[in-house]
Amino acid sequence: MKLLYTPIKGYVHTVEALINYAELHAQIEPVATKPFDVDTPLASVNPLGKVPTLLLDSGEYLAGGPVIYEYLDSLHRRRKLYPSKGPQRWTTLRQAWMADGLFDTFVLLIIESWLPQDQQRVAYIDRCWRKIIAILDQMERDVPGYGKLAITRYQTLLVRGERAALEVWLSTGRTHQIRVHLSHIGHAILGDRTYGKFDYPAFDGWPMPRVMLHANRLTLLHPQTGKPLTIEVAPPPDFVELQEFLAKKYGRKSYTAAGV
Repeated sequence: MKLLYTPIKGYVHTVEALINYAELHAQIEPVATKPFDVDTPLASVNPLGKVPTLLLDSGEYLAGGPVIYEYLDSLHRRRKLYPSKGPQRWTTLRQAWMADGLFDTFVLLIIESWLPQDQQRVAYIDRCWRKIIAILDQMERDVPGYGKLAITRYQTLLVRGERAALEVWLSTGRTHQIRVHLSHIGHAILGDRTYGKFDYPAFDGWPMPRVMLHANRLTLLHPQTGKPLTIEVAPPPDFVELQEFLAKKYGRKSYTAAGV
């Protein structure tokens, strides 16, 4: 068999993962192709010219991630990934569909990153990240008991009107942990358009092009000596500017913040 693919296409990576699981490397030859070229093996067998396409030894072909997934799953003797019937089958098919959408969205982000920075679409990138987070959240909900312990400690340094400066310590390291936890308790970080409700590019007249979160102190074990190594970085200029803005708006008082 031959697997026609292009490296950037997300579906192909899912097929590769299933090939690894099923231990089918010896039976499948990967063949890189260009979907938009007319003089290729892909164009001669698949009228849509889409990848992945699996050429069978019989001369027939299978196209589209979901079809190829199930076919490969039928070839091995390990635990099947696709149940043959029952409610779990439909859950599995939905999960496979979401995985394809996840890969596709990452590919769109990669393509967008190739543009010059001043041409990249901020709103479009934001929508892609929202979709990725929503897919991952759904996948975690589909797996009973998958949730992982996440602990965040914080101290309120200063309150300015409805805003506060916090110092935060992480006891665990989950994806976007600080942002998720603060949003969950109703106090999303200023500028967080993924977990909060802040419109780009300004807040109350103050320009806010990013999440106002700053890593003030990081401690790790030195890779050579094994001794604790602490790195501290002062708040960046936009933090200082925001502090001045809030001081003028709600009253002046100096402070140092790890997050606003």
